[in-house]
Amino acid sequence: MSGCGRGNSGGDSGTQPACPHDPGFDRSKVIRVRADIPPAAVRRDLGLAALEAESRAAAGAGKQQGLTEVEHQLAFHTLVNMETARGRACVWFDEVRVDLTPASIQIFVPREYPENSCESLAVLEHEREHERVHRERLAAAAREIEAALTAAKWLPARGNPLEAADRASAEAALNAKLRKVVTPVYEKYKEDLALAQAELDKPERYQWVSKRCSGWK
Repeated sequence: MSGCGRGNSGGDSGTQPACPHDPGFDRSKVIRVRADIPPAAVRRDLGLAALEAESRAAAGAGKQQGLTEVEHQLAFHTLVNMETARGRACVWFDEVRVDLTPASIQIFVPREYPENSCESLAVLEHEREHERVHRERLAAAAREIEAALTAAKWLPARGNPLEAADRASAEAALNAKLRKVVTPVYEKYKEDLALAQAELDKPERYQWVSKRCSGWK
């Protein structure tokens, strides 16, 4: 990722700044947040014992009969511009792209259950609910991150460049400022997602699923 500079972590101020400011600059046009969730791959190559070892199911949820795994990712891509004013480097983001797209989503159905069996279909239906919750929460997180970046008026853009001694020192500061906005929202998303997924794995939900079929192993 490109990033930048030195200065206060937010709300930088000072009289007669070396770098020109434009309070009316439209910051939203430089911000893009992406969360393109790939289709879930359904796997049937693992048995019940392997899924039990692989899972991190909530305590009390009962025997592991299926599993949905998501490989989370958070990537930053930026374009940084710089001009010199009064002997100082004025740097800002010309483009900020945040990518929340997961590397993969995998749904595991135990190989002990034939593909079209009652048990297999019941497990897949339950795991699709986990997939749905993840898609909904990730889309909401993308909207929240975009709103947070747009609202962070102290984040250096063309209208409020960061003053630094040189570009090298500015790179680290821009990096830190960007993460200061995004990281809290992203961490909150992961916490809320874990709680929502745990709700789906409550024992009473498993009991309802188990009553639908008679060939559980």
